[in-house]
Amino acid sequence: MKFDSKKDKEGNLCFDFKKQNDVLVVTMSGSMDSQSASEFAKVIDEKLNSGENVFIVNLNSLEHLSSAGLRNIVIVLKKLDTMGKKMFFVSSNEDVNRIFKMAGLYNSLIKIFDSDEAAYNAIK
Repeated sequence: MKFDSKKDKEGNLCFDFKKQNDVLVVTMSGSMDSQSASEFAKVIDEKLNSGENVFIVNLNSLEHLSSAGLRNIVIVLKKLDTMGKKMFFVSSNEDVNRIFKMAGLYNSLIKIFDSDEAAYNAIK
C-alpha cells in the first residue's frame, strides 16, 4: 500500500490517500463548504492525471458538507462517468447521509457503503 497525504494546518478540508491494488481510497476530514469545495475537484483531477481510475471516498470523518460541497461531488461524479472512471463513497456519518438523502442522491447517483471493505468488494 502506498500512503500520501494533503493536510490543511487550519483544520479545514483534509485528504489522506491510500492505494489498495487498483483503487485509490481518499479519506476526507474537516469541512467541505463553499470555500473548500473546489479542492475536492482539484485533488481528484490531480489523481486522474496521475493515472487513477477507481476511487473510494471515505466521508466518515467529514464534519460538514454544504450544498456547494454536494454540488462539487456531483460535478466530479458526472465527469468521471463521461471518462469511464468510477467513484464509490463510504459514510456512516448520519449528518452527511442525511444531506445525500434530502438531495435525493443517497444510493442513486451516489453509491454509499458502510465500510471501505464493502465498497472495495462492490468494485470487484
